[in-house]
Amino acid sequence: MSTIIETERLKIIPLSYEQAEMFTHLDSRLEDSLGLERAERELTTHYRNAIRKYTLHWIKDDPENYLFCTIWVIVEKASNTVAGDIGFKRRADVNGYVEIGYSTQPKYRFQGYITEAINAMTQWAFTHQEVNAVIAETAADNAGSIKALKNNGFELFKYSKPPEPSASPHGSNETNMLWHIKYRDE
Repeated sequence: MSTIIETERLKIIPLSYEQAEMFTHLDSRLEDSLGLERAERELTTHYRNAIRKYTLHWIKDDPENYLFCTIWVIVEKASNTVAGDIGFKRRADVNGYVEIGYSTQPKYRFQGYITEAINAMTQWAFTHQEVNAVIAETAADNAGSIKALKNNGFELFKYSKPPEPSASPHGSNETNMLWHIKYRDE
């Protein structure tokens, strides 16, 4: 696998199908396969189930666009450990929109890692001609996520799309959700 995105403090590594499946287990299989140090990773049951039910199928069903379907682990270079994960919910839609999602491990929150990772992944997405905008959905009360998006030039916007599965730990309709967008610079 040759596509690894590097920033000042991070390596962002796309997972193969097998590694994405390993990601759903909280043992050392994933870290061992990537040559990373073992750290305590957390994963909600809701997110684990969404990966198994949707993400793994997306990877298999669209091998040409697998980098837009898989999980990318965010590795802190200094400790060589998984600090979080990021990725897209499949390739660009008919409008040229790709949806980004991400999470940070508790130990690595409020240190700017997710802001740095969103910037790198957004820049990478815009290297693909079919991508016109990156969108993100957040819970209205998730101030940290909203700040990371704002710091990367995302703005609030109205968006309605067909219902699709969510890996959000907040569930679906119980939480007020907001949409954010960043358009490709022309």
